[in-house]
Amino acid sequence: MGQIEQLSSASTAETLAYLGRRPYDNVYVQWLIETRQAGHASIALWRDGAAIAGVCYYGLQIVPSADDEVGVAAFAERARRARAARMIVGPRTAVEYFWSTARDFMSPPAAIRTSQPVYSLERSTLRFSRNDADVSRVTPAEVDEIVPHSADMIAGEVGLDPRRSNPDFRGRTARIVAAGWWWRFRVDGRLAFMCNVGSATEHTAQLQGVWTPPAMRHQGSATRALGAICDHLLDQYPTLCLYVNGYNASAIALYERVGFVRAGEFQTLLFP
Repeated sequence: MGQIEQLSSASTAETLAYLGRRPYDNVYVQWLIETRQAGHASIALWRDGAAIAGVCYYGLQIVPSADDEVGVAAFAERARRARAARMIVGPRTAVEYFWSTARDFMSPPAAIRTSQPVYSLERSTLRFSRNDADVSRVTPAEVDEIVPHSADMIAGEVGLDPRRSNPDFRGRTARIVAAGWWWRFRVDGRLAFMCNVGSATEHTAQLQGVWTPPAMRHQGSATRALGAICDHLLDQYPTLCLYVNGYNASAIALYERVGFVRAGEFQTLLFP
C-alpha cells in the first residue's frame, strides 16, 4: 500500500538518487533540493512499499514525477492543501494524471501546453563550437538591457509581463547574471541572442530564456551563438537539456541543428 510522506533530512539522499534516475525530467526539483531553495514541507514523496516511487514539488509551480498514476493521483489530492499555483509542469503523463484528479477542485487553466518535447545535448552530438560565435556571460552592467528582452520573451509565452506580476523580476534577473548563468551574443554591438541556465545538477544543466530579438532574427545568429554557448557550458556540465513548446517549429529546428536530441516530453498547465 503506497503512502505519501514529507521530505526529511533522513530521506534526502534517497530522494536525490530517485530523481537522478531521470535527470532531464527532474533537474529542476533536484536542483531545488540540492541548493536548499525548497524547504522539506514543499516536497512530498510517494512510497510504494519501502522504495520512493515519486516526488512532487509544491510552490508557485507544482512539479509532479512518479512511476505510476496512483502516486500522481495521491500528489494531486495533496494539492488541496497547497497554496495556489501559477502552473503545473512536468512529464506529460504525470501532468495529465495529476490534472485528471486536481481538476475537481482547482480552477481551470488559462492555457495548456499539451506537448513540450524535452531535448538533451552531449558533447558528442554538439555540431558547433565556441569558435563559431564570440559569446560571453552577461555582466551586471548589462542587466537593464537584458530585463526588457527577458520580459518580452516571457510575455510572449504566458501572456503576462513579469515586470507587472513580479516586483522582484529585475532583482531575480540580476541574481542569475551574478551567478554567471546568463549568456549573450552581440553583432556590431547589438544584442543578437541570449539564454540562461535555469537549474543545474551533477547530471545536467537546463537551459531557458532562449531569445533572439525580433530585429535580429533570420540571420543565423541563434544557431551559431547557442552552439558556442553550449560548447562553453559542456566544460562545466556533462549534459545540457531544455524543453520547448511542440508548436514552436522554428525553436525545435534550432535545437536540432545545434545537436540536441529528443529525450522526453513535458506538459504545462498555466493558471491566471
